[in-house]
Order: sequence, then structure tokens, then C-alpha cells
Amino acid sequence: MSIKKLEWEEKYSVGVKELDDQHKFMFATINELLELVNNNTAKEYLGGVIDALIKYKIFHFQTEEKYFQEFNYSGAQDHIARHQEFNNKLALISARYPEHTVEFAFELLDFLEDWLVNHLLVVDQEYKECFAAHGLK
Repeated sequence: MSIKKLEWEEKYSVGVKELDDQHKFMFATINELLELVNNNTAKEYLGGVIDALIKYKIFHFQTEEKYFQEFNYSGAQDHIARHQEFNNKLALISARYPEHTVEFAFELLDFLEDWLVNHLLVVDQEYKECFAAHGLK
């Protein structure tokens, strides 16, 4: 069974190149994980992909949150709470699969795809106007 890769579409854009590039990297990382699962090589390389994803999401969340503070974004608290929900869910999934099995990869993929698409289409769109008003492109 082959799982379809995520494709970046303009509707995901938040209008800020730096953040869009970070979001595109997340798409690429999820697609790398998909490829590992599709090629039955997830077990050998899963740890490295997971480590990269965790490091990158920390970097990305810090970037967004820096702008929230800089621009006094009114939705910052709620958005940061969403970031924390992501961290908590990722920790729960990781705790359930300490060996990073293929089952872990499937659950992680399901979570990441749902979260990323919803987060980009709904939650991140909420700061778009604020960031643009402060000249961030």
C-alpha cells in the first residue's frame, strides 16, 4: 500500500517567505517519512527522521513565537497553546513506541498530516494579517 505524498499549495501560505519555507521543510520531512514507510525502510531510518522533525519543530515554533511577541499578536496565547498540544501529542506517541516501529511511523504520519494541514489552513492563517500589517513578507 502506498500513501500519497503531501503537496504544497498556495492556500497553505501565510504570506511570509521565512515561515512558508519552514512549513515546506515540514512537508518535505513528512514526505520523507512517507517514503520510508512506502519502501519498507522506516525501521532503519525512522529515528533520524524523527530527530530532525523534533529539532525543526522547536526551531519553527520559536520563530513564530518570536514574531508573536515582537508584534504583540493578540492570538499569541491560544497559538502557543496549540504548539504545546502538538508537543504533548508527539510525546505521547513517542512514549507508546520507544522502539520507533513501523506502527509508530503510521500513527505519527496520521497525526502529522492532520495537524499540519489543519494548523496551516486554520490556525496559522489567523496571524497572517497581523504579520503583514507589520511588514513581514
